[in-house]
Amino acid sequence: MRLVVLLISFLFVLRTSSQNFTYSGYVYGSDGVGVSNVPVKVYKRTTPVLTGFTSQTNYNGHSYYRSTTTSFWLSAKSQCEAMNGHLATVSNSAENSFLFNTWPSGWIGYYQDKSGAFYTEPSGSWRWTENYVETGQVANYDVAAYTSGSTLTDSRSGINAALYNSPPFITTGGRYLNFDGTGKYGITSNLASKFGSSEVVTIMMWVYPTGSGVVLSELGVQNSNSGWHESVIEITGNNTLRVGLWNGVGITQLSTPVSLNTWNLVGITYDGSTMTGYRNGVSFGSITFNREAAHIWGGGEHFAFGLNDATNMGHGGFGNFRMGNLQIYNTSLNADEMNRCYMSSAWRFGVMPYNNWNGGEPNNAGGEDYAQFVSSGLWNDLPNGVSLPYVIEFDYIVTYTPWVLETTVLTDATGRYVISQPTNPSIERYIDMSSIPVAVVNSLQAKALYPVILGTQQMNSKRWYLWDVNNDGRVNVTDSYYLYAIVSGRFSGFAAGLPTYRMFTPVQFSVINSTVTDQRVAYPGVQTFTISSPASGGSSNFYLFRTGYPN
Repeated sequence: MRLVVLLISFLFVLRTSSQNFTYSGYVYGSDGVGVSNVPVKVYKRTTPVLTGFTSQTNYNGHSYYRSTTTSFWLSAKSQCEAMNGHLATVSNSAENSFLFNTWPSGWIGYYQDKSGAFYTEPSGSWRWTENYVETGQVANYDVAAYTSGSTLTDSRSGINAALYNSPPFITTGGRYLNFDGTGKYGITSNLASKFGSSEVVTIMMWVYPTGSGVVLSELGVQNSNSGWHESVIEITGNNTLRVGLWNGVGITQLSTPVSLNTWNLVGITYDGSTMTGYRNGVSFGSITFNREAAHIWGGGEHFAFGLNDATNMGHGGFGNFRMGNLQIYNTSLNADEMNRCYMSSAWRFGVMPYNNWNGGEPNNAGGEDYAQFVSSGLWNDLPNGVSLPYVIEFDYIVTYTPWVLETTVLTDATGRYVISQPTNPSIERYIDMSSIPVAVVNSLQAKALYPVILGTQQMNSKRWYLWDVNNDGRVNVTDSYYLYAIVSGRFSGFAAGLPTYRMFTPVQFSVINSTVTDQRVAYPGVQTFTISSPASGGSSNFYLFRTGYPN
C-alpha cells in the first residue's frame, strides 16, 4: 500500500484501526479570539505497516497480514475490502501450505453463496471473495444479464452483439446460451475503437464444450461470409482445445486436452510479442510471433461465437458449446490476473477450484457458511457469529504510496476546525496548516498602533511581534509610518525577513501573553509544527500572530 519533509506544515501521522478519523481544535489570534477561514489540509497515504495486524508477509507477488484481534466473518470481509484487499484466497496446495505454515488459523475468503445456481447443502456454491480483474476490459458479454431477443448486451461499453437463428437461453446451471452446431451464432459490433493501433489483447470465455467446432472467431466485418476471419478458440478431434491468433500467413496456435460437458474458463493473452493460452486460470503454453489483428489489417474488430470459419485450426464447423460469458480486454493480463478471474467466477458455473476441507466438513451444522483454516491447513465451515482472527490478502506487494491531498477544511467563525474522514488500518495522515493567507493591512490596523506610541496602552510582549514591522528592534512612530507606506502602496510588504505570521503553542502563548519584555529571541514563532502520532479523536490548539494586525 501504499514522512516526507515539508517546508511549512503541521504533520500528524496517524495509524488507526477505527473506521473514522476525527481531529479538531482552534486557531486563535493574538487576542485569544478565534480566527476564521484558516485552511487546514489533510493528506493521506497507504502504508505497509497495518495497525492491528501482524507484520507484512509476501508470497507469489501478493502481501498478506493476519489480524491481531478477532472479528465475525462478514465484518472481516468488509474491513478487508475497505483497505482495498480481500480475505485470503487459496488457489492451490502451495498457497494453502504458505498460510498454515505462517499462521495457526483464521478466517479465509471462502463462503457459501446461497444465491448460486448450484447451491446445495452442505457443499454447493462455495465461492471466493477474490477481486475480478476489470482493468483494461473493453467489452463484457455476460449471459447472466440476458433475458430474450436478438441482442446480447455489452455491459462494459455498450458495443452489443447480435444473435442469429435464436440460440436457446437456459436460465439454470449458471445461465447460458446454447450453440448446438446447427447454424446458431452471434457477432459483436465493431470494437476497433477500443484498440487503436495496438494488437495487444486478452480474451476470456466461460464455455461448456459439448462437441467439436468453432467457439470464437475474429472478423474484420460484422458478416459471416466475407472479409477478414479466422478461428480463435476451437474444439477439434480427440477433445482438444485450441486457441490461436493470425500471424499473417496462418493461425499460430496452442492446444490442450479438454473434457466435454464441463465448464471451463478459456483465455488467450497477447502482449505484443507472446501469446499465452489459459484454461481455468492456468497457462497451458506460450509462443512468440507477430500477430496481425483484424482492426489493423482487415478494417474492423468483431468477434463471432459459434460461427463456422473456413480459416480454422482443424474443424471449422459451427460450434457445439454453452456460453456463459465473453470478455475482451485491450491489455494483456498476466498469469496472476488470469487466475484471479477464474477463482472469483468459477462458483457461478458450479466449478469448485482448490479446497482442503477437514474430515466431515463442510457439514452446515447450525448455518455454517464461512470457512476458516486450522492446523495442517485443513478447513472447517463455521457460522458468522464466531469471532476469529482473519487473513487479509492484497493482490500486489504493499508499499508506501505517495501522499495525496484528501480534504481541506476551514476554521469557522470561532476559529474551530473539525476533521472527520473515513479510515482503516492501512491509512496514515498528516494535517497541514501552512501558507496561511494574510490580507494586506489597512488604515484601521495602522491606526491601532497609536495608543502604544502615545503611551496610553501598555506595551507587552505581543506588541513586538505585531508592531515592529520595520524589524529594527523597537516599536515607535517609524513603525506607524511603515504601515501607512504599505497601505498607500509605497512599500510592498514588511521589512526583509519578517514573516507575515507566526504560530505558537498554547504554552508559548501563555508565556508571551504574561510578560512585557521582547520575547522574540526566546520564542520566535514558527510556520511549521510537527506533532507525532496523535490519536483519532484528539485535539490541538494554536495561536496565530499576524504581523501588523492588532489581533
